[in-house]
Amino acid sequence: MTKQQLQRITLAVIGIYLMAIILGIILRLCDSGPEWLLYSTYKDLIPLVIAIPAAYLAYSFQRRGSYVQALRAYWSLLVRAVQGAYSYTNQSQPSFDEYSQVLTDLSVVIDEARGIFENLPVRGKPVGWYPFEPIKEIRRDLYNLGYGEAVTAEKLDALRSRIDRRWKLVRKELLREFDRDVPTHHYTWYTNLSIELRQPSS
Repeated sequence: MTKQQLQRITLAVIGIYLMAIILGIILRLCDSGPEWLLYSTYKDLIPLVIAIPAAYLAYSFQRRGSYVQALRAYWSLLVRAVQGAYSYTNQSQPSFDEYSQVLTDLSVVIDEARGIFENLPVRGKPVGWYPFEPIKEIRRDLYNLGYGEAVTAEKLDALRSRIDRRWKLVRKELLREFDRDVPTHHYTWYTNLSIELRQPSS
C-alpha cells in the first residue's frame, strides 16, 4: 500500500469517527422519545462503529508495512545493480563475464519492480507504461555498448554520464515513497561549520 493510499484511508477513518461523534451529539440533543430510544440504540451500535473502521485501519497499516519492507529489499537490489553498471564503465576493457553479470543484475531489478508496482495505465495501451523507464534505458545502453576491445574510453565516459542522469531521476521518485526522517544524532561538516560561524568570537 502506497503512502498516498494510507493517508486517504486514515483521513477517511478519522472522518467516520468525527461523523459518529456529531451524530451522537445530535441524537442526544434532539431525541425526545421514551428514554431517548434513538440515542440508546445508537449507543448500542457504537462498538461496531468504532471497531470496523479501526480493524480496516489496522489492516491498512499492516499492508503498508509489508509494502515498505518489499520496497526496501527492492531498493537494495536496485542500488547494487546501478553501482555495478557504474563499476562497469570504469573498466578499461570489460570482459564478457562482467558484461553478462551487469546485464543480468539490471534485468533482475527491472522484473522485480513488476512484483511491487503496476504499470502506469495509459489509454490505448493495454499493458501501460513501465514505471521506471530510465532503468531499462541503462540496460539498453549497456547492451549496445558491448565488451572487450570494442569498448572505448570515450564510450564508457558517455555511458557513465547517462547512467548518472537516469539514476538520479529514478532515485528521486522512488525515495518519495519511503518514510524517511532527519537523524536525531548526526555529524556533517556543514552543520558543524554553521554552528561555529554563529558562535561569537572571543
